[in-house]
Amino acid sequence: MRGILLRLSDITTADVDNWTALAERATEPNAALDPRFLLPDRKISGNHLLVVAEEDGKWLGLVRVFPVDLAPTLPLRTYGTLEPADLGPPFPLLDPARASDALAAIARTVRRRLRRGYIGLRGYPASGPLAQALQDVSRRPALHATVVASHIVPWVDVLPARAAPHERVHPAVTDPEYRSASTRKELRRYARRLVEAGGGPLTLHDASDDPEAIDRFVTMQASGWKGDREHGGYAVALDRERETAFRAKTEAFRESGDLIVLEMWAGDAHVYSHLYVVSGGVAMGILDAYQHEYGAYSTGKLGRTAVTTHMRGLQRLKALNPGHFYYGDDEAVKAFPDRREFVDVVIGVGIVPSLLCRLLPRTEASLRARAAVMAFSRGDALMMRAIGTLTRKPRPTP
Repeated sequence: MRGILLRLSDITTADVDNWTALAERATEPNAALDPRFLLPDRKISGNHLLVVAEEDGKWLGLVRVFPVDLAPTLPLRTYGTLEPADLGPPFPLLDPARASDALAAIARTVRRRLRRGYIGLRGYPASGPLAQALQDVSRRPALHATVVASHIVPWVDVLPARAAPHERVHPAVTDPEYRSASTRKELRRYARRLVEAGGGPLTLHDASDDPEAIDRFVTMQASGWKGDREHGGYAVALDRERETAFRAKTEAFRESGDLIVLEMWAGDAHVYSHLYVVSGGVAMGILDAYQHEYGAYSTGKLGRTAVTTHMRGLQRLKALNPGHFYYGDDEAVKAFPDRREFVDVVIGVGIVPSLLCRLLPRTEASLRARAAVMAFSRGDALMMRAIGTLTRKPRPTP
């Protein structure tokens, strides 16, 4: 198995087929690395780098990497995944039959091709088959993985005993049993006020097949402060290229039946929307918004709760990854009934980095450990550059 580097802008039709097949069968599906989600960004971020594990023309692993510091206290530049602020944990796609081989190939490619002794993987599952693959990799020669941080984040397990609702309109359940008694009382109070303001009962509409649903969402998200750039607004409507890519993403998932758009209405008033995309049976939340005129009624909290309760019973799903609530505020994540642990991992690649990787947990408290890691890592980097210079093939003579 070998590792290859690809720019997002250089992806070919054959690459897309390979990538799509890997995303569908991945050990842990991750819509944030689905080609339908990333390819529309080529005009914005075409230089973004993919590390791919490949064998006999078949993709067996993939991760998107960026230049990052090894750790806040260790300003050593390497490559790794970014903090999962917007789309939840950005863990790699790995083939279920070759997960550890693919992960090892990806790590070694960072050293061999990018001349870095470490790869940082933020938001990596702490349990399950990907965690087992990481353990297997750590037992291989000149490879060692060290956990440097841990995060307990929102998650939703689909309840298999529940019947799958087929109707397009449902009563909005805004006070489910998994919320605390005090929170349910508060939610009922806000729901009554929202019903009065909207002039009718709260209902949840499945607008996944409605081509105008995205128009309504874009308009709604831009209402209020999110549409005000001077006050920190970040609505997609504020950036033409971003909006174009956003619409292309949602259309790609809709075409394959993997877009879920749920809208909450109060009578005839559309008050809230939440968008999910599905990859490998796992839904990932990408954006939600409420109509700013109804913000005084905790419409966002009510909407997230109603949507989560509904999706918890969708039998087409294996799980629900809230995505952009990975680092959400404490109140926002309470809308989700389950939790899952993800870790930030550094894999040392090569004899020196794999040994130094064991010192990483001590570097925050020990100046000596920090100095040792910095000094020996820089020495290893110089050696890699020297070897690269000696082994680089001369350009052919014109």
